[in-house]
Amino acid sequence: MNRPERGVDMTRRRLPSPSEAQVHDGVVAHLRLRAKPDVLWLHVPNSGKRNISEAIRFKRMGLLAGASDLLLWHQGNSFALELKAPGRRLSEAQLEFMARFNEAGGHSACAEGVDRALAVLESWGLLRGRVVTHGQVFQELRRSVAARTRRPSSVARTRSV
Repeated sequence: MNRPERGVDMTRRRLPSPSEAQVHDGVVAHLRLRAKPDVLWLHVPNSGKRNISEAIRFKRMGLLAGASDLLLWHQGNSFALELKAPGRRLSEAQLEFMARFNEAGGHSACAEGVDRALAVLESWGLLRGRVVTHGQVFQELRRSVAARTRRPSSVARTRSV
């Protein structure tokens, strides 16, 4: 029987990080359910494998390398949201697109994971309601445990002599 090394906690298993497609699917599901009625949004289909003739045709039609995954409009404002799986980085083309988008008067952001993407969309005022994330749940649990373990300040401490 193999035993784990000392100090290794076998009760905590690390879940695999979601892929970028899974992050994208989660964010789009929230947009479909929670986007304000006057928000217009779309996915920019830049990624994926294409044969050379398709790539040439799309480039001729105006495909822009580095364009953000989601483009959104609300009350005269433009937004670009690049979605990333945890641990992934922006490419040079994506950084350049976001800089040009901002210079043109838009608002852009990159979000790593679903929770951060939803926080960005909420901060932009594009979603109805609020989502409670796992991090917020754990913070609230810590606060409630800390509140229960604290002694009331009105109770005087006495020493036994």
